[in-house]
Amino acid sequence: MSTPVERGFYSTGQVARELGVSPAQVRSLCENGVVAAETTPGGQWRVPAYEVERLKCDGLPQIPRPMPVEEKALEPIANQGRRKHSELPDRPSQEVASAEDRVAIAKSTLERRRIERELEEEEDWFRERQRQEEATAAVEREKIEAMLAEQRRRQWMHERMKYALDSVPIGARREVEIEVHAEVDAVLSKLQTCEPDFITRPLLDAAVQRALRPWQRNQDIQSAIDAAWRKLPWAVKNCVGHASLKKRAVDALAEAVHGLWEQASREEIETATLLAVQPLIREYEHGQECERIVGRVYVFDATKQERETAKETVRKALAELPVGAPQKELETMEETALAGLKAIVAQRKEAARLESQRKAQRESAAWKVDLQLDHIARYLDQEYVFDGGKAELRREAERLRPLIRDALIGELIEKPNLSGAEIRARIEASIENEV
Repeated sequence: MSTPVERGFYSTGQVARELGVSPAQVRSLCENGVVAAETTPGGQWRVPAYEVERLKCDGLPQIPRPMPVEEKALEPIANQGRRKHSELPDRPSQEVASAEDRVAIAKSTLERRRIERELEEEEDWFRERQRQEEATAAVEREKIEAMLAEQRRRQWMHERMKYALDSVPIGARREVEIEVHAEVDAVLSKLQTCEPDFITRPLLDAAVQRALRPWQRNQDIQSAIDAAWRKLPWAVKNCVGHASLKKRAVDALAEAVHGLWEQASREEIETATLLAVQPLIREYEHGQECERIVGRVYVFDATKQERETAKETVRKALAELPVGAPQKELETMEETALAGLKAIVAQRKEAARLESQRKAQRESAAWKVDLQLDHIARYLDQEYVFDGGKAELRREAERLRPLIRDALIGELIEKPNLSGAEIRARIEASIENEV
């Protein structure tokens, strides 16, 4: 036989919480046999799990009550036990007294078991609530402990990050703080807070040095570039017009330094930069001659914007020639560069002439067509009958007017010699196609 635990039983207190009623109401239902229930050896009611699921679906039944009995109906029965004469009642027998004692003992036992059952149910409820409270408190403790551990680790990382940033040279702090922070953060992320300082500090110092290497190298390169920069012409370094050459000079200097081996001395870097700026100095002199040619460029019948474009075109064309090209070659390149723009100016003038001619033709055709468009309404009035009368006729004429007008203008542009009668005939044909 399976035990109540194996079969799945609920106490009356658990059933009451599941159904939302009082434990006393559940016990009353069990005692009256309305729900399926069993008792434990201690006298507590236990309700099967399937019965609880049924009550959830069907609802809780009513508790049966005894039928009321009227006093008059009980009176004859009561009178039957009365004596007809006034003689003293007999003393109760020993058996009766013993039965009464057993009844009293049974009632006392039932009352005790009822109280024990209720007490056990209440204890179940309190134990369940205590278990839930302890589980909630445990979760909160875990959250607090995790938060405190995270705070301690952040504080530990902040202290070591401050040590690392303070070790950066003052002149380099603004330039390399981000790189130092990244290097140090990568090291700290792999360490535990329990690591002693004699282990963490050398690692942090090494991370700082790795972050400072590019900055130190840039300092050496910048010093070499400054030494060579002073050799460039003043105009290259200070005039806005030579910004491109200035940028190329910077790039050439940086490239020259970059091409040296890692352990190159300062003197070697300065020599490389001086050699790098010499071609740029010659290019500057060549550019000055090219600018003189560009300054005299002028194209007749061109707009101001086109003249500026012509100058820029010549400038770009001359820039393609090698530095030191002879004067004749520069002048030939100037003519070649301007040939395309001169052709564009000539084409624009011809296009403007043709557009003006087409515009005049269209205006003339439109004027001729507009003189005949009133024929639309006359023809509709003559050939058609409209249910809406004149109003509908006018609406139809207005609808057809732009359609017919555009078609006739296009035709007149192709055939400008059409007479008025021919135009009216085409209007009538158009109406027949549209209506």
